[in-house]
Amino acid sequence: MMLQDTLTRSAESTPDAALLLSGGETSTYGSVEAASNQMARLLIDLGVQRGERVVLLIPNSLRYVISYYAALKSGAIVVPLHFMSDARTVRAVLEDCAASVVIAAPGAIARIPAAAEVPSLKAVVAPDEDVPSFAAAGPLRAVAESAASSFSTELPVQRRGIDIDRALIIYTSGSTARPRGATLSHLNVVANTRSILSYLQLARKDRVLVVLPFSYVYGASLLHTHVAAGGSLSLADGMLFPNAIVDALERDEATGLSGVPSTYAILLNRSELAARPLPALRYVTIAGGALPAVHLRKLAGIAAAPKIYVMYGATEASARLSYLEPADLDRKMGSIGRAIPNVELTVRREDGTEASVGESGEIVARGSNIMAGYWRDPSGTAEVLDEHGFHTGDMAWRDDEGFFWIVGRKRDFVKAGAFKVSPVEIEETLLESGVVEEAAVIGRRDEYLGEAIVAYVTLRSGAVATVDDLRRHCQERLAPHKLPAEILVIHSMPRSPSGKIDKQHLRTLQER
Repeated sequence: MMLQDTLTRSAESTPDAALLLSGGETSTYGSVEAASNQMARLLIDLGVQRGERVVLLIPNSLRYVISYYAALKSGAIVVPLHFMSDARTVRAVLEDCAASVVIAAPGAIARIPAAAEVPSLKAVVAPDEDVPSFAAAGPLRAVAESAASSFSTELPVQRRGIDIDRALIIYTSGSTARPRGATLSHLNVVANTRSILSYLQLARKDRVLVVLPFSYVYGASLLHTHVAAGGSLSLADGMLFPNAIVDALERDEATGLSGVPSTYAILLNRSELAARPLPALRYVTIAGGALPAVHLRKLAGIAAAPKIYVMYGATEASARLSYLEPADLDRKMGSIGRAIPNVELTVRREDGTEASVGESGEIVARGSNIMAGYWRDPSGTAEVLDEHGFHTGDMAWRDDEGFFWIVGRKRDFVKAGAFKVSPVEIEETLLESGVVEEAAVIGRRDEYLGEAIVAYVTLRSGAVATVDDLRRHCQERLAPHKLPAEILVIHSMPRSPSGKIDKQHLRTLQER
């Protein structure tokens, strides 16, 4: 099965069922299928060939969903970019993937470079109102997206390939390293989608409230799974007003909510999520980092009482590698669970041998969802893929029941003197103070220790605490070599486009 087939099959089965709720409008499977066929024909008319790259510079919207499936139907490889990516990032990605076409949303057109700067670029498909200004700026062909309406909607566009053909290039966030394009095949994504459908038991009746960008692999998996199940997606307006998220859960009768740790930290501390009944809410999923136990326990006690799925994954794995069953949450608090169906996880020492139960090492994954490599980056690919599988960069240990426990990111460990210190324990200790909303621990260069431990924290609304209070809290709970040399209270955490705390930005602040 090709990724675009999931849309076509659901549209053929339930053409009048809701696929997308956005801005007060409901779009059906039949209407999205028809519109994506038209856009696919427009892309082919623009000269897009099988395997060429089509970049999406569009926020979560009906326009995004139509363009996404249209590009797949044209035989292209889709390259999703966060809508707010700056001009330098846009140019770097267009050059790196040798893009053929960019489909842009209003407001994004100014960040697209001229044709001479990206020779591979054939055209830009833009909102009608943006075409005149872009066309006047240079020789690159600018096409109004309304031009797609002149093409037929009756038959699906089929430039058939096979499932090992590339479907997506998703660029990593770059929060800890240079962004690289993880190349995912149709097989990678469809296999991962099937596994997620299996353990979440998603069906047509399910509706997820989407707060994550579709350009992020976790957000993309929400689109993939719900389209495959014939379910629906409700698009939130972002996290600026947390109670609006709770209102949307209630209004749209969402059965699911998915977020990164900061999503739940904000909702639990700044909204009515804990008190609102939300009778339709069946489950929540958490991935993109560890949600501290203090927040997990609070989430488990909210009035809605949904099933809580703690998940773990990577862009290079098409999203998901492991999950913790809700039934195991209490007895395995802090674990990322066990491998999802059709994935094998091992913990390996630096020499590649498998670690024993209880011994820390790097998580290595095998499965049909694992990428073939990074786009045009053989050296980067060789760093993470070998005969054992995909080296995640996450350090963990496995218990005697096969549950995995993350110790920290390999590159995030702070080398303080003779010790390698994991930030996770320090961050969770700070959160247990009851006054800290979020914590991020990094290392900074130190003349004597090599690296000194620095903790950045934000305080909960209305909380009052001094740095000395936090330092005393840590001294009562942590070994001396794990104590932060500095605790900095800041107003808000810097974030990557996916909503994760951007530790690389914090490191940059320390270097200034």
